[in-house]
Amino acid sequence: MKRWLLNLWHDNRGVAAVEAALMFPVLLTLFIGCTEVTFKIWSTQKAEKLAVTLADVVAQTQTVAKEDLEYMVGASDNIMEPFDFGTDGVVYISSVYVTQGETVAKVNWQCKMAGSFEALSKVGVTGADAVLPEDMTLVERDNVIVAEIFYKYTPIAPGLMFDEGIVYRRAFFKPRLGALTNSPGNPCTLVVS
Repeated sequence: MKRWLLNLWHDNRGVAAVEAALMFPVLLTLFIGCTEVTFKIWSTQKAEKLAVTLADVVAQTQTVAKEDLEYMVGASDNIMEPFDFGTDGVVYISSVYVTQGETVAKVNWQCKMAGSFEALSKVGVTGADAVLPEDMTLVERDNVIVAEIFYKYTPIAPGLMFDEGIVYRRAFFKPRLGALTNSPGNPCTLVVS
């Protein structure tokens, strides 16, 4: 019996299987965590790209029409691929303007495309004072186009690293070919098919 126990103690068959069984949960958690972080960063970058693209394209137009905005926002799903932006995203496109003789920037007009959840513009509502970054000052007759993107991010493994949350990005562009102060319609709710 003593010899059998001694042989068992020195037997190293199955050591790799035991080590693999001990390391598998750690490696699986590491893999899921890396994938989760990658997808979170990727969705944030896609939202940033969408905000910049929409604000830039609107700022390059001479006039703003509701149909043109619907067409532009309709491309949101393509820009946000592989993320489902149509149901999980909200877009606000706003014109912020300082009228002659005034010093405070106001939201001149605003268009919204909503998904399955409700989000309020952080810039403000039409006619109200605009909430702009502290380092951004507009002077008399200055106009800026703001695109705000809200995306409801759903993690691959909820609760592991991230909970469901809203990714928010915005972009500011000055109009290049026209003032873009005329509203494309009031209220302006974009319907994208």
